Amino acid sequence: MTDRSASGSDDKKADPVVEEWDAMNEAALATIQMSVKPVHLNTVTSFDTAKEAWNALKGMLEARDNAPLLRLMEELSSLKKGDDKSIIKFTSRAKMIREELAMLGNPVDDRMLALRVLSGLPSEYGMPKTVLENKDFKCSFRT
Repeated sequence: MTDRSASGSDDKKADPVVEEWDAMNEAALATIQMSVKPVHLNTVTSFDTAKEAWNALKGMLEARDNAPLLRLMEELSSLKKGDDKSIIKFTSRAKMIREELAMLGNPVDDRMLALRVLSGLPSEYGMPKTVLENKDFKCSFRT
Protein backbone atom coordinates (compact mmCIF):
# COMPACT_ATOMS: atom_id res chain seq x y z
CA MET A 1 0.00 0.00 0.00
CA THR A 2 1.38 3.42 -0.97
CA ASP A 3 1.14 6.49 1.28
CA ARG A 4 -0.82 9.35 -0.23
CA SER A 5 -0.47 13.04 0.56
CA ALA A 6 -3.40 15.29 1.42
CA SER A 7 -3.94 16.01 -2.29
CA GLY A 8 -4.24 12.30 -3.03
CA SER A 9 -1.16 11.98 -5.24
CA ASP A 10 1.68 9.59 -4.58
CA ASP A 11 4.50 10.82 -2.34
CA LYS A 12 7.61 11.56 -4.29
CA LYS A 13 11.15 11.79 -3.14
CA ALA A 14 11.59 14.95 -1.09
CA ASP A 15 12.84 18.00 -2.95
CA PRO A 16 16.41 18.82 -1.74
CA VAL A 17 15.73 22.56 -2.01
CA VAL A 18 12.71 22.24 0.26
CA GLU A 19 14.67 20.05 2.69
CA GLU A 20 17.48 22.61 2.79
CA TRP A 21 15.02 25.45 3.35
CA ASP A 22 13.31 23.50 6.15
CA ALA A 23 16.66 22.84 7.84
CA MET A 24 17.66 26.51 7.62
CA ASN A 25 14.24 27.60 8.88
CA GLU A 26 14.47 25.22 11.85
CA ALA A 27 17.97 26.47 12.68
CA ALA A 28 16.88 30.11 12.45
CA LEU A 29 13.76 29.46 14.53
CA ALA A 30 15.80 27.63 17.17
CA THR A 31 18.31 30.50 17.27
CA ILE A 32 15.51 33.02 17.80
CA GLN A 33 13.92 30.88 20.51
CA MET A 34 17.24 30.44 22.33
CA SER A 35 18.09 34.13 22.07
CA VAL A 36 14.98 35.70 23.57
CA LYS A 37 14.32 36.39 27.21
CA PRO A 38 12.06 33.86 28.94
CA VAL A 39 9.24 36.40 29.03
CA HIS A 40 9.20 36.46 25.19
CA LEU A 41 9.54 32.70 24.69
CA ASN A 42 5.79 32.03 24.41
CA THR A 43 5.58 34.61 21.64
CA VAL A 44 8.20 32.97 19.42
CA THR A 45 7.41 29.29 20.11
CA SER A 46 3.89 29.51 18.73
CA PHE A 47 5.07 29.91 15.12
CA ASP A 48 6.27 27.40 12.54
CA THR A 49 8.65 29.65 10.63
CA ALA A 50 11.49 31.89 11.69
CA LYS A 51 9.98 34.75 9.70
CA GLU A 52 6.67 34.52 11.57
CA ALA A 53 8.46 34.37 14.93
CA TRP A 54 10.71 37.28 13.98
CA ASN A 55 7.78 39.41 12.82
CA ALA A 56 5.84 38.70 16.01
CA LEU A 57 8.83 39.61 18.15
CA LYS A 58 9.45 42.74 16.09
CA GLY A 59 5.82 43.82 16.42
CA MET A 60 5.83 43.28 20.16
CA LEU A 61 9.05 45.26 20.65
CA GLU A 62 7.91 48.09 18.37
CA ALA A 63 4.72 48.42 20.37
CA ARG A 64 6.81 48.67 23.53
CA ASP A 65 8.85 51.47 21.91
CA ASN A 66 5.68 53.55 21.64
CA ALA A 67 5.52 54.01 25.41
CA PRO A 68 8.48 56.42 25.71
CA LEU A 69 7.35 58.22 22.56
CA LEU A 70 3.88 58.78 23.97
CA ARG A 71 5.32 59.86 27.32
CA LEU A 72 7.61 62.44 25.68
CA MET A 73 4.87 63.77 23.41
CA GLU A 74 2.57 64.16 26.39
CA GLU A 75 5.33 65.83 28.41
CA LEU A 76 6.03 68.31 25.62
CA SER A 77 2.35 69.12 25.14
CA SER A 78 1.81 69.69 28.88
CA LEU A 79 5.12 71.46 29.54
CA LYS A 80 4.64 74.41 31.90
CA LYS A 81 7.11 76.79 33.46
CA GLY A 82 6.62 76.47 37.18
CA ASP A 83 7.30 79.23 39.69
CA ASP A 84 10.37 77.36 40.87
CA LYS A 85 11.97 77.06 37.41
CA SER A 86 14.07 79.63 35.66
CA ILE A 87 13.26 80.37 32.03
CA ILE A 88 16.62 78.80 31.11
CA LYS A 89 15.73 75.52 32.85
CA PHE A 90 12.26 75.57 31.28
CA THR A 91 13.51 76.05 27.72
CA SER A 92 16.36 73.59 28.30
CA ARG A 93 13.84 70.92 29.31
CA ALA A 94 11.83 71.64 26.15
CA LYS A 95 14.98 71.24 24.04
CA MET A 96 15.88 67.99 25.81
CA ILE A 97 12.42 66.58 25.10
CA ARG A 98 12.82 67.58 21.45
CA GLU A 99 16.20 65.82 21.26
CA GLU A 100 14.77 62.65 22.81
CA LEU A 101 11.85 62.70 20.36
CA ALA A 102 14.29 63.10 17.47
CA MET A 103 16.27 60.08 18.70
CA LEU A 104 13.03 58.08 18.57
CA GLY A 105 12.53 59.20 14.96
CA ASN A 106 9.97 61.94 15.68
CA PRO A 107 11.65 65.30 15.20
CA VAL A 108 9.99 68.50 16.40
CA ASP A 109 10.75 71.60 14.32
CA ASP A 110 11.74 74.97 15.80
CA ARG A 111 8.34 76.56 15.17
CA MET A 112 6.44 73.79 16.95
CA LEU A 113 8.86 73.86 19.87
CA ALA A 114 8.56 77.65 20.13
CA LEU A 115 4.77 77.40 20.20
CA ARG A 116 4.89 74.69 22.88
CA VAL A 117 7.26 76.82 24.99
CA LEU A 118 5.09 79.92 24.58
CA SER A 119 1.97 78.01 25.57
CA GLY A 120 3.73 76.81 28.73
CA LEU A 121 4.62 80.27 29.98
CA PRO A 122 2.70 81.62 33.00
CA SER A 123 0.71 84.88 33.03
CA GLU A 124 3.71 86.91 34.24
CA TYR A 125 5.08 86.49 30.70
CA GLY A 126 1.81 87.75 29.19
CA MET A 127 3.14 90.74 27.25
CA PRO A 128 6.24 89.10 25.69
CA LYS A 129 4.19 85.97 25.02
CA THR A 130 1.48 87.96 23.19
CA VAL A 131 4.07 89.85 21.13
CA LEU A 132 5.89 86.65 20.14
CA GLU A 133 2.66 84.79 19.35
CA ASN A 134 1.49 87.55 17.00
CA LYS A 135 4.80 88.38 15.37
CA ASP A 136 5.95 86.74 12.16
CA PHE A 137 9.44 85.59 13.08
CA LYS A 138 11.68 82.59 12.78
CA CYS A 139 12.63 81.22 16.16
CA SER A 140 15.61 78.97 16.61
CA PHE A 141 16.41 76.79 19.58
CA ARG A 142 19.83 75.79 18.27
CA THR A 143 22.73 76.10 20.67
